[in-house]
Amino acid sequence: MSLPTASPRIALLCSGLGRVRRGHEVFARDLVELLKDELPLTLFKGGGEGSAREIVVPHVPRDATSLAGMQLAVSPKWQDAAVEVERMRIEGESFAWGALPALLDGDYDVIHCLEQEVCRTLWSLRHLFRKTPRILWSNGGALPAADIPPCDAVQEHTQHNLERSVRGKAFMIPHGVDLQRFHPGVQGDYRQRHGIPADAFVVISVGTVCYFHKRMDHVIREVAALSDAWLVIVGQDSPDAPAIKALGQQLMPGRIVFDSLPHDELPKAYAAADVFTLGSLFETFGIVYIEAMAMGLPVVCTNHPNQRGIVQQGVFVDMSEQGALTAALRDTPQTTWQQLAKDGPVLARQQYALDQLRQRYVVEYARIAGMAPAPLPRWHLGRKLRQNLVSGWHKARGALQR
Repeated sequence: MSLPTASPRIALLCSGLGRVRRGHEVFARDLVELLKDELPLTLFKGGGEGSAREIVVPHVPRDATSLAGMQLAVSPKWQDAAVEVERMRIEGESFAWGALPALLDGDYDVIHCLEQEVCRTLWSLRHLFRKTPRILWSNGGALPAADIPPCDAVQEHTQHNLERSVRGKAFMIPHGVDLQRFHPGVQGDYRQRHGIPADAFVVISVGTVCYFHKRMDHVIREVAALSDAWLVIVGQDSPDAPAIKALGQQLMPGRIVFDSLPHDELPKAYAAADVFTLGSLFETFGIVYIEAMAMGLPVVCTNHPNQRGIVQQGVFVDMSEQGALTAALRDTPQTTWQQLAKDGPVLARQQYALDQLRQRYVVEYARIAGMAPAPLPRWHLGRKLRQNLVSGWHKARGALQR
């Protein structure tokens, strides 16, 4: 392997950035900010304002009204899940095709994809490039090796995921946190603005307001069982949000706050809380965990190898068990909360500070850019025969219709 003499040109593709607020998009934005002075990096995003180094890509987004008439031959039981998968597929593939002209003109050494549909589509189009780019995919869904899309390299975010990934292709760099923004010294008037008593015990959860995955309804039920606790939920609405908000008002009238904040303002909400929790049974990483830890908040989360490896110092419970979160919030000694509040910022500084991760990205991008390109698709006999058969069928069908 020979590393390029000049800094490699990087294209970072994130179809949700500019439209969706999740950890996935936070990662993309933080990576751009982290490397903007280190590498010639261009961001391809799904919305917002464009610039010389940030290209807004025309595509069909997952929430497009034009997809409302979608008809799928699937059991009603799986209809909603199938529609969601199809929406994501359309967004990813249309985003890849929309980005293609600028990618072809950009002479990029590495194309870094955050969505598997984008990665798979661009991999199939590598033969169109004058200089074959290396395709890097970030495994944001913790897919096992068998389900990882074709690519030259895979970024995993935890050691647990790395052990299940593609041998010889995978490397690990965790998500990071901006310690200039997230730290225990943040002050604010969040409690006063939302009518939360100064002496109240406040639990905060940050994530999409939905049933599936983030399980915000579960968090509400568990915190509601503590008669003196308040709950703050900060996150983007989903179709489930109206029902979940109604549940919150029913079970915790006057003790629950729903909010949606730009990422820059999240520290003020964290600063108003005493404990952070997330109701999900599994997270690929969970940037919100390390944001909360950096703020000095104890973390209560699912007892999964991934989360144990990320949080390390926290309270781990079986989130699928009714009452487990309630018991942890009620019974954990005050001395434990205090120790976790001290340990979190130290761990964030030692392992997740963005400044410490910068050089690791520079090294990995250079290594991937210097890799030998994978073989391009070949026009072998079998492919030619299949093409001839398809062409012959179209000609025959046309003749019959005349």
